[in-house]
Amino acid sequence: MHKEIIIFGIGKYGKQYVKRCVDCKVGHIRITDSNKELWGTEYMGISVERPEDVFTDRVELVVVAVSDKYRNEIFNELAEQYKVPSRNMKYYTETIVLSKEEIYNMGNMSLDKELEEGMVFTGEELCSLLRKETLNGLEHFFFEEKHKLMDKWLHYFEAYERFFSKYKEKDVTILEIGVFKGGSLQMWKHYFKGKNNKIKVYGIDIDENCKALEEEDIEILIGSQDDRDFLQDVKKRVGKADIVIDDGGHYMDQQIITFEELFDLVNENGIYLCEDLHTSYMKEYGGAYKGNTFIEYSKNLVDDIHAQYLETEELSRNKYSASIKSITYYDSMVFIEKKKAADKSISIQIENQ
Repeated sequence: MHKEIIIFGIGKYGKQYVKRCVDCKVGHIRITDSNKELWGTEYMGISVERPEDVFTDRVELVVVAVSDKYRNEIFNELAEQYKVPSRNMKYYTETIVLSKEEIYNMGNMSLDKELEEGMVFTGEELCSLLRKETLNGLEHFFFEEKHKLMDKWLHYFEAYERFFSKYKEKDVTILEIGVFKGGSLQMWKHYFKGKNNKIKVYGIDIDENCKALEEEDIEILIGSQDDRDFLQDVKKRVGKADIVIDDGGHYMDQQIITFEELFDLVNENGIYLCEDLHTSYMKEYGGAYKGNTFIEYSKNLVDDIHAQYLETEELSRNKYSASIKSITYYDSMVFIEKKKAADKSISIQIENQ
């Protein structure tokens, strides 16, 4: 799709990006950096060139692979000093590198044609390759509608549709932890909106700047998800919610505290979703295989909903035994459905002749 791809930055993020491109056998890659000491060196067999030598009128795509701290500075430098058109610059997280050998989990979405080689795609380019008949409403919004910046694993949309579609065009209250740039909150507002139903979308974030992302039907609450006092205040403010989504900091203590405090907020037949569970296996987030993680914590909830059948005193019924209807795991997600409070399940045999 691109005759030539220029990767700007060969620090931590740049090296990761170049490696991904090489592993996927993406051709026509050039690397540049503003650090003169790196010019003439090589990484994975590719020479690091001077910016003056790579930025020409033929530039099609420049992928800026630096930390977010320097993102705006580099974009301004490329535009002002090297006259790179803004339409030809993308931050590395705004692109995706695909291999023709790998098989990807995209939910129900599928590509219109098979890749002939490894390629780098922008969001717009990826959308152009998708079979439109495979897209659900959320996917259409993500790829084709105007919205603020949003970052999603593509297989999430199928799961969202499965569990959240029952609330479309009905009165609904949604609470999402983790606002980022506000795009996700806009997606929920758009997805559930009908002609006459009432929608209230709450967002929680620790960044006070997120308050500026409020709009009609969207309210932002500022505070930390590991602050139990703050979460108690959230419950008083919100009252009840049909959907609670934890897409916040992804640390183990944050996920556990948030569930313990906000599951009570969920209405009967409502849904609690914790996203990005893969951090349970990542040391950076306090994760470890079979460690003190939200994955292991949520597995214990399976025991809780079966507590009435236990024949020893090791586990007794608790609020989760009485209120959890189902637990469904997806890759990096767990949906916990709430039921009408009940002490026990009962069975009976009937034969009607």
